[in-house]
Amino acid sequence: MIQKSFLKRMSVLLLVLGLCLSLQAQIIPIEDSTNILPMRERVKLMESWWKWTKEHVLPQVMREQGFDMWIIRNNEADLYYNNEGPVFTSLLPANFEGMTYPSQYAPTGSQRIPKFLMFHDTGAKIDYIEPKDYLHITQLVKEKKPKSIAIGMHNKQDMLKALGSEFSGRAKDSWTLGVRWLETMSPEMISVYKHVQRVANEIIAESYSNRVITPDVTTTDDLNWWIRHKYLELQLELENHPSITVQRSDENLAKYDDPPEYFRKGRTRNGVNVIIRRGDVISCDTDHFLLGLVTDSHQHAYVLKAGETDVPEPLKKALRTVNVMQDLFRKEFQAGRTGKEIVAACEKISPLEGIIETEIGFHPPPMFLRRFLQGGYMFDHKTYVAGMTSGPGYYPTSIVTNDHKLHTNTLYAFEPHTRMEVPGWKDGVEIGIGQISVFTEEGLQYLARPQESKWHVVR
Repeated sequence: MIQKSFLKRMSVLLLVLGLCLSLQAQIIPIEDSTNILPMRERVKLMESWWKWTKEHVLPQVMREQGFDMWIIRNNEADLYYNNEGPVFTSLLPANFEGMTYPSQYAPTGSQRIPKFLMFHDTGAKIDYIEPKDYLHITQLVKEKKPKSIAIGMHNKQDMLKALGSEFSGRAKDSWTLGVRWLETMSPEMISVYKHVQRVANEIIAESYSNRVITPDVTTTDDLNWWIRHKYLELQLELENHPSITVQRSDENLAKYDDPPEYFRKGRTRNGVNVIIRRGDVISCDTDHFLLGLVTDSHQHAYVLKAGETDVPEPLKKALRTVNVMQDLFRKEFQAGRTGKEIVAACEKISPLEGIIETEIGFHPPPMFLRRFLQGGYMFDHKTYVAGMTSGPGYYPTSIVTNDHKLHTNTLYAFEPHTRMEVPGWKDGVEIGIGQISVFTEEGLQYLARPQESKWHVVR
């Protein structure tokens, strides 16, 4: 009797163990996404970062660019992003709740912000001065006698007139200085960005599981909106609507009756809603906001066919090849190179075996900054992108360029696109692992790198 009972218990244990092993790919670690700061603490942390950058980064970039004075107007924003002016906004004096202090020249009870910001490098420290008007700027410049003055070149005539004949010749474009100010990250921000990226990785891993996807039932729109609702549940904000696309094998294209125009080279476009089928490759491009930092994640999943227990080896090999290729691109990030020069160096690398086509792609990750008037009104609530990019621009902002040089402690959405030869897919399979990366003295390093060697699997 004891023996039969023992054997029965062992049979149950083995059955449970077998089920656990068969669901191994579905075990999704949930850690960072259960440890998200409440909004009040997020704002305090973000403001502490801006305080640190004013104390440490501002002197660094002013001296690096050779300026001992920087004058910023609140109406030079047309040069930047949708008239938002992230340079001016980020340098406004504010408390730890993001509430800006009124201009010292504003009438009592007024919330009017400063018209001008002036930063003067004394050699020992950076003095902040709020000029009242252009006449006051003339007086301050004569008093401080700066050797080199950074000013915005958009609508600059009144500023040059205020500087006068003696100092207007010392004025130079503040564009690069402003970009360097915005793009340089503190060590703490870089460290916390790993947490932000891991939150994204966990959400994507869950979305690419049978908790969310039922093959032959769930559509790409269903998956898209599940991700949107998940962000809402976690009190995360979005920069854009997630892009969910499907890549389909020749066999599946012939098997299912989706309109042919839905698939271009075997792949859907964003906005095309199709049922996710067994044997499909699912791709996502999704971002979220947290602590002023924005993720930019491109990841991929494979839906097992009936009878399959694992991803087919050709797709596994394709993913491994893509990651090796991306590592080769990564090594071309060298301090002092422009975006153009990095792209040119990457184009000289011979594609690895099995690659149909590949290209490097990168841009600074979007950031966002909150500022409120003391009366509670929010006057800045858009992301900005500042720094070096692989392309000629980044619509709709003009504070990135591929002529900008690579500096340490800057971040990038690193997103090469590589199309691989895979048997049964006449147009190949595009696999690009988009991820946030930081450039340090050790080179370009991935933050919380996803999918280094494993596919997400839907069973």
